[in-house]
Amino acid sequence: MADTIKDFKTMQQKLNLDGADLCRLAQDFRRTAEDALAGKKSSLSALRTYLGLPTGLETGTFMALDFGGTNVRASRITLSGADGFTIETKVSKPLRGDAYDYTTSSTTAEALFDFIANIVKEAAGGNEPYKLGFTFSFAVNQTSAKDASLIAWSKEIDVPGVAGKSINGLLKEALVRNGMDRIEPVALLNDTTATLLSSVYQHNPAQIGIVCGTGFNMCYYEPALSMIVNLEAGGFSGGPRTDWDRRVDEESQQPGDHCFEKMIGGRYLNELFRVMVMDYLDRDDVPRFTTRCMNELFSGEKTVRDVLGFDVTPAQKEGLCALGGAVFTRAAQMIGAASFGILGHLAGEEELKEQAIAIEGSLVEKIAGVPSVIEGAVCRSCMGLSEGTPIHIVPNSHGASIGAAIAAALCCLLYT
Repeated sequence: MADTIKDFKTMQQKLNLDGADLCRLAQDFRRTAEDALAGKKSSLSALRTYLGLPTGLETGTFMALDFGGTNVRASRITLSGADGFTIETKVSKPLRGDAYDYTTSSTTAEALFDFIANIVKEAAGGNEPYKLGFTFSFAVNQTSAKDASLIAWSKEIDVPGVAGKSINGLLKEALVRNGMDRIEPVALLNDTTATLLSSVYQHNPAQIGIVCGTGFNMCYYEPALSMIVNLEAGGFSGGPRTDWDRRVDEESQQPGDHCFEKMIGGRYLNELFRVMVMDYLDRDDVPRFTTRCMNELFSGEKTVRDVLGFDVTPAQKEGLCALGGAVFTRAAQMIGAASFGILGHLAGEEELKEQAIAIEGSLVEKIAGVPSVIEGAVCRSCMGLSEGTPIHIVPNSHGASIGAAIAAALCCLLYT
């Protein structure tokens, strides 16, 4: 038993990030972001969104579409300014089902967008003249807030015929094919941008938006450009990778791509934990499982046998829980350190002002304690900040959908 405890604690230590580690990560992230902003070679991007921050007074009824990597969601949303918003309808369907899979290389672009258009059709309730905002959570080449073309897929999606094409153009064609010609896509944005728009609309003084669901990304409002900038943060190359991280990367569909995301995103944390369990228990028959199952194991909703298919000793279960906790904690700490890097860029030589960090996704919404770990990592990243640092994590459910509706409202003002 002593050897088992020592073994998992040794493994756990390899994922531990102390204050100095977080400080270095924050500084590296800031430098890399500033290089991207200056047009220098960088593992981050500084993609212009052409969207500023909302006033909180935007109004109207809009269609909102959210395509993030696991599910496609369409909603009809009424923005009421000071009175907030109302989600009138919402339809959500997974990209993969028992009888279909719209993520593979055998799927055509037309089939994928017809699937998306039919979800919009169901949420709209008819062919009515709605303006639509589209939250599309992949790297794009954007020249206006109205539309963009896909640079490359991520999150294990490999549908051909989309890269280089107008995203809202493909959507409009699919809507027309499916009898919805009165719905007009007028805005295209990333889910991080949508999350930031939604949070500011709800009167949170935020300048950073984060999504940590299937994948991971960050955006922030850049005063020098008077717009929100998308960092494509999952591609950051400066994360503290372990041998387990390298194994997850090597066994993914796109090795060497989005390595930082593979240490934070829900699509990968379960696999990281799985390869650690294989090392910890010294067995190669550990089955694949979801990050949700992983969390349910730690919360007691599922047993070890439910998740792994076999039993372990009480001492081994203690080790499993400790390793799983370390995986989640490290992900939250890296989010906090990266956030501090951007906060440092925004503050320059001035002191940090009280503000919120808008965040959406399963990691922060479903894993207990993650928001406080992120806030703690912001403090420790700077090494000199006290526990009273005025930085608050604001979980933002439905941020991607609400933000898409807000973007549609902003574009109606910008381009009419």
